[in-house]
Amino acid sequence: MKKRLVMLLAGLLTVLSMGFGLAQFSDVPAGHWAKEAVEALAAKGLVVGFPDGTFRGNETLTRYQAALIIYRLLQQIEAEMKQQGESPTMEAMSAEDLEALKNAVQELAAELAALGVRVSALEDSAATKEDIARLEALIEELKAQPAPEPGMDEAALQDLADRVEAASIAADTALAQAQQLAEQLEALAQDLEGVKGDVAGLQTQVEANAQAIQALNELAVLLNQDVLALQDRVTALEKGLADLQGVDFEQFASKEDVAAVQEFAAALRSDLVGLSEKVSKLEGQVAELSKVQYSISGSLTATYGMVTLGGNNFDIDRLFSTPFSTGVFGASQVASAVILPDVASRNLSGGAATLTFTVKNTAPKAQGVDFTEASASLGVAAFGGTFVSTPAIRLDAASVKGTIDGQAFSVAYSRAASRFKFNDYLFVNDNDPAGRETRQGLVAEADLTKLPLSPKVTVVAGVSDTADNGGTGGNLQGNYFGIRVATKPFAGLDLALSYAANGGPNPTRSALGLDGSLKLGDFSVKGLFVTSKTTAIGGYFQDYFDPARADWAYYVQLSGQLGPVGLKANYRAIDDDYANGVAGMSASHLAFYGGVTGYQSPAPYPADQEGVGVNLDATLGPVALEAYGDSYGAYPYNPDSITTDLGVAATLGLPMAFSLKVAYDTSYTGASYFDVSSQTASTVTGTLSHKGDAQDALVKDLNLTLQGTYNTISSTFGLAAYGTYKLGLGPLSLDTLLFRYSDPNLSVTNDETLKGGLRASVDLGGLLPLKPKLLGEVAARRTGGTEELKWGVGLSLGEFLFPGSSLEARYAEYRASSVASLAVGAADHAFRADKDVLYSVSGGASGSLAGFNVTWRYYDLRADYGEYLTSAGDHARTFRITYTAKF
Repeated sequence: MKKRLVMLLAGLLTVLSMGFGLAQFSDVPAGHWAKEAVEALAAKGLVVGFPDGTFRGNETLTRYQAALIIYRLLQQIEAEMKQQGESPTMEAMSAEDLEALKNAVQELAAELAALGVRVSALEDSAATKEDIARLEALIEELKAQPAPEPGMDEAALQDLADRVEAASIAADTALAQAQQLAEQLEALAQDLEGVKGDVAGLQTQVEANAQAIQALNELAVLLNQDVLALQDRVTALEKGLADLQGVDFEQFASKEDVAAVQEFAAALRSDLVGLSEKVSKLEGQVAELSKVQYSISGSLTATYGMVTLGGNNFDIDRLFSTPFSTGVFGASQVASAVILPDVASRNLSGGAATLTFTVKNTAPKAQGVDFTEASASLGVAAFGGTFVSTPAIRLDAASVKGTIDGQAFSVAYSRAASRFKFNDYLFVNDNDPAGRETRQGLVAEADLTKLPLSPKVTVVAGVSDTADNGGTGGNLQGNYFGIRVATKPFAGLDLALSYAANGGPNPTRSALGLDGSLKLGDFSVKGLFVTSKTTAIGGYFQDYFDPARADWAYYVQLSGQLGPVGLKANYRAIDDDYANGVAGMSASHLAFYGGVTGYQSPAPYPADQEGVGVNLDATLGPVALEAYGDSYGAYPYNPDSITTDLGVAATLGLPMAFSLKVAYDTSYTGASYFDVSSQTASTVTGTLSHKGDAQDALVKDLNLTLQGTYNTISSTFGLAAYGTYKLGLGPLSLDTLLFRYSDPNLSVTNDETLKGGLRASVDLGGLLPLKPKLLGEVAARRTGGTEELKWGVGLSLGEFLFPGSSLEARYAEYRASSVASLAVGAADHAFRADKDVLYSVSGGASGSLAGFNVTWRYYDLRADYGEYLTSAGDHARTFRITYTAKF
C-alpha cells in the first residue's frame, strides 16, 4: 500500500507541475537530485519556503508541515473540479487510481495519527538521537553482512530503516515543538505576572478611591447636618425679631441711662488699657528676673569618735577598709599623724558646715562682658579638739563664668586644691594624690575665638605650702604665677607658649615652654621644649637657652600609618632636675615616672634620660605583629652608659576568644646606640590566653593565661599559669575565683608561687525578712618560705529594726610569715591573678592580725565600731559616729 501511495503521489505531483513556472530557492543548487520536485511543489503552491528565500531541505518535516502540504494538495484538486467540472489532474488518472488515492489518503491520516502516538511514546521514554543513531548503525551493520540470515527480508529491513528515520524526524520535531511551547508558556507567565501587578495596582487605586468616596460621603452628611442646624438658628432668629416688633425699649432705660452706661463703659475701657500696660510691664520684669536663677545648698556635719591603741602601729587595712584610714593601702596604719588630727588624745571629734551660693544668667548679652554663672562655697570648722571662741569662716571655693562679646571665659578660686596643667613637664598640678593638695589660688581661662589665631589664654596665680606635697627639694614653694597662650595658626596645627615662675616677688625658679602638634593626613607630630632655671644663676634671658645654666626637657613624637603598618617614634632628652617635678614646678610629678613604684606620674619619659625609640605594628588578618627598639642613656649623652632594648612579638587570634603570643625581648649595654657587644638580658616568651569578656568566649567570664619564659643567657625556663572566673546563680554570686602558679626558674627548688582566692556572696534580700546578705572571702599564697593567708566573713541586713536602717558586721584574719612588714600600708593584690603576693613581698616579719568592725547606717547618720588585735599583743579600738545633713 505504501509503495502504491508513493507512486500515486509522484504521478500526481508530476501532473500538477505541468504548465507552471518553476520557483527558485537559494539553498537548492542546480543539479540537486530533488531540485525538480522541490520547484514543482513550490510552483503549485504546496510549499512556499521560508521568508529569507530558502527551502531548508535538510531540516526535519514536522507533522504540521506534512498536514499543510496534503491539505493544500486536496484544496487544489477540489478547486479544479469546482471551476471546470473536471480536472486535468483527474483526467490523467484512472478511476482505479483515484479510488486508490482516496484510500491511501485515509490510510495516511490513520498512520499519521499512529505516528503521533508513537512519537509521544518516544518522548515519554526519553528517546534521544543517540539511541536512534545506534539503531541505524545496527541496521547498516546488518546490511553490510554478506548474506541475510535465513528468514531475513531485505525489504522488511529497508522498511524498518524507513520507520527509524521517520521516528527520528518525528522525535526531533516533537522536541522542537515542546521547546517552542515552553518558551511561549514562559512568556505567557511573565505577561500574567505583569497583569497581576497591574490588577493589584488597580485594586489598590480602587480601594483608595472607595475610601475617598466614603470620606466625601461622610463629609457631605456632616455638612447637611450643619446646614440644617443653621437653618434652624436662622428660623429662631427671625422668630425672635418678630417678637421684638413693637416693643418700647424706653420703658426699660432712658437715654440718660444709656449715656451713663456708655460713659461707664468708656471709663472701664480706659482702666483696662492702663491695666494692660501694667501687666505688660510686669511681664517684662518677670522675664528679666527669670533670666537670673538662684540656688543655695549646703551641709552640716558633726562627728564624735576616738581611737585607743596599745602597743605598736599595725596596718588594719589588710583586714578590710575602714573609715579610720586615709585610704586603702596608703599611710593607713592606726595612730598615724596623717590621719589623726590629735595624736596625743587620738580624738576624732569635730564639726563642720558648708554653704554654697549659685547664680545663673540664662540669657547673656551677645556684646560686651556678661556673666552666665557665679558660685561661692563657704566653710567653717564648727568645733574641734579644743575650744575656739570664734570659729573661722573660710571661703573654700568660688567661680565665675561669662562671655566677652560671646567668647567664653571663667575664673576659679580654690582654698587648698587649685588645679592646672601647662604641658607634660611644666606646671603639672592637676592630679595630686588624695589629701596632698596644698595650692591656694586662681585659675582664669578665656577662649578668644574671634581674635586672630583663636587664642586660648590661661592665667594662674597663688601660693603653695612650703611642705609642697612631700617632694624632695620642693616642687612649688611660696607664690607662683603662670600664663599660657594656645593658638591655631591653621587647621591641624596647634601651638602654645608658656611662662611659669615660683618663689615670691623674686622668683627662685622660672621657666619657658613651647609645645605643639601637627596633623597631616595619617601622620601627626607632637613636640615640646621646656627650659627652666633658678635665679641664683643670673637674670639674663639668654640663660634659658644655655643648657649649662638651665634645665632642659624636650621631645619629638611621630605617629602615622603606612598601609597596614603603624609607626611610632620619639626622641627625648630630660634633665635630671625634672625628677619629682622640681624643674617643672609640678606637684603631680611626686615620685617616679611611669608608676613602677610610688605614685603614678603623668610624665611620658623619666628624668635624667636621653634616647630614641621606634615602634612598628601591623595587623595581617588574624596575626598582629609588633617590633620595637629603644636606646637611651643618662642626660646629657654619656657614651659610657647606653642601654638598648629590642623586641619583636606576634599575636595570633584563635577561635573562641583564644590568642597565642610569641615575643622576643633583649637588652644591651654599650658605648653607643644599638651596641650589641654586651647583652644583659634576653628572653623568649610564649603566652596562650582566653578572654572571658569577648563575645565568642568559650566560657563566659573565664580569663585564662598560660605563659612560658626562656632566658637565653642563663638557659633557664619559667612558667606561669593563672586565671579568674565569676558566675551568678540566682542569689549566689561568685564574684572572684582565682588561681595562680608561677615559677621564674624551674631549675631552682622552693621558687614557685601557688596562689588561690575565692570571693562570694549570697543575697537573700528577696527571700527573707531583714534583707540579709552573706559575704565571704579567702585568699592565700606561698612562695618558698613566704606565706600569706587572708579570710573574712560578713553579714549585712538591709532593713535593721526599722525602714531606712542597715547594719553590716565583718570579721577577718590575716596571717603571714617571712614578709617585709605588718606595720605599713601595702598595695592590695589579694584578688589579682597576675600578681604573686597578697600584700607584702618577702622579708623577715611574721605574725597575724585579726579584728571585727560593725557599721550602722540610718540615711546620713553612720556609726562605726571596731576591735583589732595582733599576735604580738598590739591592740586598737575605734569608734566614730557622724551625721551629715545636706540641703
